[in-house]
Amino acid sequence: MARNELPKPAQGLTGVVLWIVAIVMWIVAPSIAYAPAGAFVIDTGIALASAGFAIFFVSSLRSYLLALLLAVIAIILFAVGDFAQVTPLLYFLRIFVPFIALLMPLNKQLNGIRIFA
Repeated sequence: MARNELPKPAQGLTGVVLWIVAIVMWIVAPSIAYAPAGAFVIDTGIALASAGFAIFFVSSLRSYLLALLLAVIAIILFAVGDFAQVTPLLYFLRIFVPFIALLMPLNKQLNGIRIFA
């Protein structure tokens, strides 16, 4: 295994853990009384699930770390959108974040256009 290559067990474990956390967040969110906080929990779940999906298709450690960094940036932008009630930003992120994650299998198949690297 090359130094820059991501170990498959770490890749799989991170993806599964992110999905589990996202599902738990989606289950807990309806019980939150403060509406913007509940929406933020749901949106954070979207970012984590998207990162978990994308991580299954990255091959290098750098791409792995960039995928996690983009998830953190998405969570920060979701916080701004939810608590400041910037609706256009929220709708854009709710479409764009999963779309970028769905491009990862295509990126791996084409092995040309790099999304996270």
